[in-house]
Amino acid sequence: PAVTTTSKVVLLANRNRSYALLVNDSDAVIFIWKGKIATLNRGIRLNAAGGSYEINSTNLYKGEIAAIHGDVGDKILLISEDEAGYS
Repeated sequence: PAVTTTSKVVLLANRNRSYALLVNDSDAVIFIWKGKIATLNRGIRLNAAGGSYEINSTNLYKGEIAAIHGDVGDKILLISEDEAGYS
């Protein structure tokens, strides 16, 4: 999804989530937050050009994830998600 300078949920809560990978495919730093509202310089920093965060069995989180950036224009965040029983 596109990430903007306004926080938005980029990954909905999913009780069946078993894995997710978020990759910053843009030229700006993106911040993600486990919850509804992301804030600049807070949470998990995804560096430009490939910064990533993986959710797996050792840190499984099934809630919403929000994202924001502090640059100009829309930025791309790639997300891959698997569900238990379907991976």
